[in-house]
Amino acid sequence: MIIKAPAKINIGLRILNKRDDGYHTIETIFYPVKLFDKIDVSILPSESDLNSVIIKTEKHAVPLTKTNTCVKIIESFFQVFRIKETFKINIFLEKNIPIGGGLGGGSSDAGSLLRYLVKYFKIDIAENRHKIIEAALSVGSDVPFFLIQKPCYATGRGEKLKLLNKFLLDYDVLLVNPNKHVSTKWAYENLNFDSNLNKETTLSEIEEFDIDNRNLFENEFETVVFEKYPELAEVKNQLVSFGADFTSLSGSGAVLYGLFDRKGSSKIKSAFNNFKAFDYFVAIG
Repeated sequence: MIIKAPAKINIGLRILNKRDDGYHTIETIFYPVKLFDKIDVSILPSESDLNSVIIKTEKHAVPLTKTNTCVKIIESFFQVFRIKETFKINIFLEKNIPIGGGLGGGSSDAGSLLRYLVKYFKIDIAENRHKIIEAALSVGSDVPFFLIQKPCYATGRGEKLKLLNKFLLDYDVLLVNPNKHVSTKWAYENLNFDSNLNKETTLSEIEEFDIDNRNLFENEFETVVFEKYPELAEVKNQLVSFGADFTSLSGSGAVLYGLFDRKGSSKIKSAFNNFKAFDYFVAIG
């Protein structure tokens, strides 16, 4: 079975407060794009009394140990649902989503694989929704979004989701990463967020994307990330110069995206070729 695991972009990303547990409450709009990791998975009965998971990939930067999100979600799934039978699970991961790019690649791999496990083991979703979410959250705060894979308003740590059926981007999306990696942990630690602040939401009532409301869709990580990585700010400026109607950092970076009018396809092609000439990661999603 080949599973397609989509990347996401953030349409706006704001920090509302700092929680007692050390995490931050955020608000954002998660939006899936047409860039996918591919997970080739086979599940066979094991000849021993132990489960085994073998994961392979061509990308050297991808861990093949228990730290891999695919391995984590399999372990969590078997524990949460107390599956007694043993299996040999083989995975080949075609990694197309940049690691550490703010596109949620690892979380998408976990969430997309969890969707498949639920179907494969015939788990009743209505009866076991809480357990499925429990398994997802054990791997990452945004993994529940990748169970839905549709536009959602997210708050909390990113796990509290509201489906946005009318929120559609009638644009081509260009994704660019000048071969940089931004640590999410570093980005949060350097936000200099006032722990006494408790900001009001600005995205919670939005149902549709309106380019005239672009000021609402700010990513508050841009200030700190661009200060350390000025080349990312330069990519954003270049996206604007090539005619993007809206540009933003996704997550805490390092991928930036530009929204291009579909009627002017020459603009996005010119931008694509320009960034490709510098040997940057670039994709149309």
